Amino acid sequence: MPIAIIQGSGDVGSAVAHQLTLEGFQAIIVDDIAPAHARRGMSFVDAFYEGAALLSSVKARYTDDVSFTEVREVLVSSCDVAKLLTQLSVGLVIDARMRKRMLPELPAWKAQHQALLIGLGPGFEVGNNCDLAIETAWGGSLGESVRSSTKALAGHPKPIDGHTRERIVYAPQAGKWNTQFNVGDVVKAGEILGDIEAQIITAPLSGRLRGISHGNAQASKAQKIIEIDPSHLEQIYGIGERPMKIAQGIIKALHTRK
Repeated sequence: MPIAIIQGSGDVGSAVAHQLTLEGFQAIIVDDIAPAHARRGMSFVDAFYEGAALLSSVKARYTDDVSFTEVREVLVSSCDVAKLLTQLSVGLVIDARMRKRMLPELPAWKAQHQALLIGLGPGFEVGNNCDLAIETAWGGSLGESVRSSTKALAGHPKPIDGHTRERIVYAPQAGKWNTQFNVGDVVKAGEILGDIEAQIITAPLSGRLRGISHGNAQASKAQKIIEIDPSHLEQIYGIGERPMKIAQGIIKALHTRK
């Protein structure tokens, strides 16, 4: 069974792991110990907290030991990627951390390991910091392999009922996120949703929580921790349209390379 490591347990990384599992890969998601990805209903991130998670009929299981990989489920772990490459026969590494404002660097492990490195998100340049890149920005090229560089970060979040960035809450500082709310909960504007290092966080709009970081998550400054759907109509569970197109683009690119 071919092994693929996916860095990042957000909705994009989880969709990629989901589709690779259906393609016969053993997918291993690697992320921080307490990741703060908000779209928990559309990802495997809760496996880091609950021990297991289910996404569109595919199960993920948290483990500290990935030596046994012949399983028909996604493994999630906080193991070091370079260590896994030394322990396992890995043919594919996908950087799905979607670090919008950080320029990706060629990882140090690339000098010693021949695994194909695929970059997702802004700042990836084929032949420089990755072997292959997939476009992740909304538009006609979403999910397509790029010849040179992926598009730079631009624009605002997708509008819902006329609201764009104002329906999203970003962590005002780094720290532990405390909350009792869950994805799907209905909230009112101004309602207290939690706190980071005793700094109170309130709902900017009334609506349904499309995303909210798990309680006890370790948030980075300016990281998205809350996403509100004022329309009550947006998808909050399962694989989203954009993550699916990105994941399918990777599958297509891999088949093309055969």
